[in-house]
Amino acid sequence: MHLKKTLLSISVLALFANTSYALSLSEVQSLSSNNNYQIKQYESLYESSKESKQSAFKNFLPNLSTSYSYTRLDQPPYQIVNGNKMIMGSVNNYQWNVTITQPLFTGFYLLNKYKYAKYDELFSQANLEVIRNQIITNAKNAYFNVLYNQKILETRQLAVAQYESHLKDAESFYKQGLIPKVDLLKSQVAYSNAKQELKQAYANLTNAIAQLNQLLNEPIDKKHTFDQVADVVNLKTPLDSLYAQVDNRPDIKALSFAINKAKAQVGMVESSYYPQVQLKANYNRNGQNLDMSNNPYSDNSIYSLNIVANWDIFDWGKTKNDVQAAKLQQIALENELSNLKTQAKTQILNAYDQAEVAYHNISVAQTALKEANENYKLTNERYLNQLATSTDILDARTLLTQAESNYYGAIYGYCIALENLANAVGKPDEFDYLIRFK
Repeated sequence: MHLKKTLLSISVLALFANTSYALSLSEVQSLSSNNNYQIKQYESLYESSKESKQSAFKNFLPNLSTSYSYTRLDQPPYQIVNGNKMIMGSVNNYQWNVTITQPLFTGFYLLNKYKYAKYDELFSQANLEVIRNQIITNAKNAYFNVLYNQKILETRQLAVAQYESHLKDAESFYKQGLIPKVDLLKSQVAYSNAKQELKQAYANLTNAIAQLNQLLNEPIDKKHTFDQVADVVNLKTPLDSLYAQVDNRPDIKALSFAINKAKAQVGMVESSYYPQVQLKANYNRNGQNLDMSNNPYSDNSIYSLNIVANWDIFDWGKTKNDVQAAKLQQIALENELSNLKTQAKTQILNAYDQAEVAYHNISVAQTALKEANENYKLTNERYLNQLATSTDILDARTLLTQAESNYYGAIYGYCIALENLANAVGKPDEFDYLIRFK
């Protein structure tokens, strides 16, 4: 029995042994922001959108293209003139062409395509911020979950020690004939249950640390020491001032940029109503040999400048349908934005209320914990003087265990509520100053 207890204590200490560094809340924010794979994924998407914007801008610039070809005929081309065969070309034909194309008017297609790419870059940047904020919030909440489970583990260790002490007293009283065997059995069962709860608390803490390491992209079993919360301060920020920050939330920004993308998409589709005009400058060289220096049949170098206009006059109303579809997509996004703003205020209100309730619960739970400790102390003294039963002392310890859980749940519940409220506002470190560490 004592060997198992010693091994369990060693295992608990091993959770925090061989630490590479002490992990603070600010370090959790930094590590999760820089190391998380999901954030890296959205960083790549953001970089991709920047490249697409540069590509869209270059559509305004002239394009240079060239081609080189060789054609061999089965016989020289000829023409019959007055009954005579006149050779018009060679069997071997080499041709080199250089073309510069400059769009002059595209019905504002290129302009809107660039706008689309520009807003897509801003959209990707805002989406990256949404993901970053959520990952940071998840990591910080996981951090406070670790701290909570640390405290629960400590209370369970103390409970096991107290149940063990009580069991020794019960065994002594039983041997003296002062208590019935049923009271001894209750004490033995309570001690066994306490050891099981201690093992479960250890498992919960191990799992909480693994979840935190996963969010930080650290080895799952990496050991840390942690800063401990010394005190928390009440949230006094007016709710209306938090509502006023809704438009600065990254998801609101992202959807606003999506609407601008949709407007640009409408412009791109509407470009089909207009003619497309291009300026083309061509240089063409042809001849009978590789360098095209020999061409006895025509001028081997030809320059030309062309203005080409294309205009689809009738398409059975297809363009009209496409434009209407694009406009409806825009309207759908605008409605989604209105709904998102309402949801954002509801999210802020819920998180704000949770923070207020959690802070109020701290003082209530603190008083209850003090009373539960005093109750356990007095009941234990009464039991030692045979003025209370085993049931009384076991009930007192159960009340103390519940009071401890409620107290630490209130403290770390408040910390988590603050982080959720900060995420609802769109600023992951907005309320960290209300949490004070040792």
